[in-house]
Amino acid sequence: MADLFTFTNANSRDTYFTVHRLKKAHAFSLGSGIKIGIIDWLFGASSAKDLYADAVNFTEHPEHLYEHTGHGRWMADTLREIAPACRIYALNAVSYEGDTDEERDRLRSRQLAAAIDWACANGLDILTYSHGQIPQPLRTEVDQAVERAHARGLLTTFIHNDHPLNLWPYPCMPFPDVSGFTREPDLNLLHYDYSVLFPSMQERYQEMMDRGEHPRSGNDVPFFSVSSTSPVLAGICALLKSLDPALTPQAIKEKLQAASYAITDRGEHWYDLNPCPRVVDAGEAVERLLETRLRR
Repeated sequence: MADLFTFTNANSRDTYFTVHRLKKAHAFSLGSGIKIGIIDWLFGASSAKDLYADAVNFTEHPEHLYEHTGHGRWMADTLREIAPACRIYALNAVSYEGDTDEERDRLRSRQLAAAIDWACANGLDILTYSHGQIPQPLRTEVDQAVERAHARGLLTTFIHNDHPLNLWPYPCMPFPDVSGFTREPDLNLLHYDYSVLFPSMQERYQEMMDRGEHPRSGNDVPFFSVSSTSPVLAGICALLKSLDPALTPQAIKEKLQAASYAITDRGEHWYDLNPCPRVVDAGEAVERLLETRLRR
């Protein structure tokens, strides 16, 4: 098929680096010394040993940690871009076994809680998670683990999780759909990632473009999207914590919110950013942190 990987004006599109002003932040911090665990699956750890500081399995499928490459590997590659000097831990704690949604959610809750507790016991600083929402009351086990993590100073950036102690990232959308949640997200981030493309989805995407239609969801585009908000936010948190290891999860949240900005312009294309509040500004957050340290 012609133009399989063509994205018109792709180099002019917004990226993590432009929206979140990462180059400014990277001039002062690359996340050195910070340990970040990615709770996911499909890490391909056997073929990417230099990428991970450690790889730990919490499921009955170690092949999802070592042999198969997919969502988890993309999370790790994205995190490496944001915090190049951090240490990445592949925590294989996602599986979707069970005959009903409730059985699958219960299993995922147990695995997620086990990974959080392991991270606490092994001195990790930050955890990411980028899979579907676990509904209450099935999420109770996870919530209790998040509370234990927060008490130890471990920060979580889980998507689809409105626990008050979780630093909740959300896509840069002007009208967020938070129905079913108890509060608004904490911060907004760019949710388009063009670094991984799916040829199997490209034909449908191209047909929609030829008809002048806009994608309606992440299933209509041949690249990843919302999942990236968790590792991107985690990496930015690592930039701050590397400069001041004493920062608590609450302090990091407050500093990022104070330094955030609002996008006010409406874009012309479906992939353009639209009006959006609380957009993370890594460069501003790092600069303010350094100014505070100089005044001490």
